[in-house]
Order: sequence, then structure tokens, then C-alpha cells
Amino acid sequence: MIWLHLIILLSVLRLWMILPNQQPSKKKRIKPCATCIVLGSGGHTAEMEQLVKGLDENKYQPRNYVYCNNDPLSQVKMQQLEHDLFPHTVAQTKYYEIPRARNVGQSLVSVPITFMMTFLRCFSILLTTMPDTIICNGPGSCIPLCMLAYIPRFFGIKHITLVYVESCARVYDLSLTGRLLYGWVDLFFVQWPDLKEKYPKAQYHGILV
Repeated sequence: MIWLHLIILLSVLRLWMILPNQQPSKKKRIKPCATCIVLGSGGHTAEMEQLVKGLDENKYQPRNYVYCNNDPLSQVKMQQLEHDLFPHTVAQTKYYEIPRARNVGQSLVSVPITFMMTFLRCFSILLTTMPDTIICNGPGSCIPLCMLAYIPRFFGIKHITLVYVESCARVYDLSLTGRLLYGWVDLFFVQWPDLKEKYPKAQYHGILV
């Protein structure tokens, strides 16, 4: 029993050591940044399109997109955007489908099952892509992927940088996803000054989308 307590204590200590400090790395990257981008639907995808337009084609590649299986429109939109913006590296871009962790109106009793399905699929995607950075902006389905990104970080295999951009629609308070990920991601951006005052670890650089 004492060994179990010791393992738990050491695990908690290790987790505390790898928590982000919300300060951008000053190390200059030499190689391109393999990027995983999580798509929501509707407004989330529209805002993510604007964020992707600001990426440097050569610095952020390959780019892999994750989208929910009941939202094929997001994939179509990003495929068109990739074709228009990044003609030289679009061939390396891949798209991965995941089940939605919770559908609108879904019974809470069944949520653990669908969440586990999403979790397992995200684990497979993470092993396949092993990105340098994960960018998300609000869909709840990004939570399993962000959670899993801590596994290679925990064991010292790789530090996958987590970037969260809160929706422009959130003026006075964070979304549920934002509240859950605040403090766990490496870079947390808000788009209104009131949010920066309430959440000091966040970064505010004006309207981003």
C-alpha cells in the first residue's frame, strides 16, 4: 500500500512540474511545426478558418485537421481553404474524423460511452500524427485530445504545445471548454479585455478573427 501512495504522490508531483506557465517559448524552432487543428462546427469553424489564414505555410506543416463525424461541412471548408492558401504543402494535409463526445440533447447517462469512443479515437490520431502543436478554439471534442497530449509530456517523450483561442463571441466569461482548459494549455488567448482582467493567465492581443 505504501508503494501505491508513493506512486500517486510522485505522479501528482510530476503533473505539477509539467503544468504550463503560460509563457511563450523563447527557443527558436528550426524545423517546421507539425500542427493538429481541431474543428468545431458553424461559428467555431468560421473562426478557425480566419486563424488558419494567418499561419505560415512552410512553418506550420504538415497540418492535420480533426473534425466530428456529423460535421462533414467543416472538412469540406478546410479542404477548399487549404487548396487556395497552401498549394505547395496541401498534399501533406490529412483529415481525421472522430465521434462527437456529446451530441445536442444527448442523455447524460450515455455521455461516458460516447466520450470514451472519442477518447480512444483521439488516442489513435495522436499516435499517428504526434504533432508539435494542437490548436483549438472551443468545441468540446478538443478536450480528449488535449488530455491525451499530456501523456507524452508526462513521460518526457515530447512536449506537445497546446494553444486555445477563445471564441470572439465570449465577451464577459469563458465558454465551458475554455473554463475546463484554462490553466492546462500552454497558450490561452482571449479576444476581449474584460476576459483578460478576469483570467490573468490568458493573453489578449485584440480581435484575432
